[in-house]
Amino acid sequence: MAADGKRQTTAVTDSPLLSIKDLNIFFRQKDNPLAAVSSLELDIRHGETFGLAGESGCGKSITALSIMGLLPTTAYATGKILFNLPMTGKETDILTLDESTLRSIRGKEMGMVFQEPMTSLNPVFTIGYQISEVLTTHERLSGKAAIGRTVELLRLVHIPSPEHRIKDYPHQLSGGMRQRVMIAMAVACNPSLLIADEPTTALDVTIQAEILNLLSDIKKERGMSILLITHDLAIISENADRVAIMYAGRIVEIAPVDTLFRKPAHPYTLGLIQSLPVARHTQLKPIPGSVPDPDELPPGCKFSTRCTYRTAVCDFEEPPLQKIEQNHLVRCIRVEDVIRQG
Repeated sequence: MAADGKRQTTAVTDSPLLSIKDLNIFFRQKDNPLAAVSSLELDIRHGETFGLAGESGCGKSITALSIMGLLPTTAYATGKILFNLPMTGKETDILTLDESTLRSIRGKEMGMVFQEPMTSLNPVFTIGYQISEVLTTHERLSGKAAIGRTVELLRLVHIPSPEHRIKDYPHQLSGGMRQRVMIAMAVACNPSLLIADEPTTALDVTIQAEILNLLSDIKKERGMSILLITHDLAIISENADRVAIMYAGRIVEIAPVDTLFRKPAHPYTLGLIQSLPVARHTQLKPIPGSVPDPDELPPGCKFSTRCTYRTAVCDFEEPPLQKIEQNHLVRCIRVEDVIRQG
């Protein structure tokens, strides 16, 4: 870390900052637990922006909450979430930590920008108080020093007149401004990992671009990694280095972004790309059907009921996530056919 408290800018490396191994997330029910995420495995490298994409309800946000140790009391997780803690230089399994240790990591080594800032910010406290509380808790700054750093953070996220804005309450700010406050709070202690869960939801296109550019600038300046969660592949294409596609609680494809868009290898990925508008007067190709309920998933491939490449085997056997080339993993038995058509 540099003398001014900022992390040195780092290039993307092959060493993982975060490794998720066989993650399963269940919701408790009277009878059998309901699986929201199944056998999820992925790595986030130092200095990269890793995209996690898929339709609403596929398990993206609950995965993010498990990484932060913020699962609701109705849910529990198995597997491993291994995080390289800079404070110790050791790999630590987030799922084994007690609440006190998790609180020391949240905000300090991991930051999170939630989907809706209006429900994430406390309406009865000023934004200055809420940001400075992070600094007094994790950085042990005095009240005066924390307020000074808060002004700097608000200036960092391009909020005008930060000396006056620190006295504002969340309802006095626009949606875009509130999201900037959330980003300032998330990066206040220079975390090594920032989780951005649909950070541009409900914002207009211009503000979306500003928020995403802001995240990119902060990442480059501070050398952190970003887990960018979104349902929008256009955002992924412009902002991520690698991407994992989720469907029904499973990873179905992982690849570098340029590879994914140039050579999609899973029918679901191909369907998502073909449903994107590319030119005027071009007919879109929507994916038929809808995502099945978590308690009514087909026995074989979970995408089989919507897949145009479906065979008899797909109805009985779920394929593993297998490597088809360097850094490209796919969960499908019809990979060659999908690539050929894509």
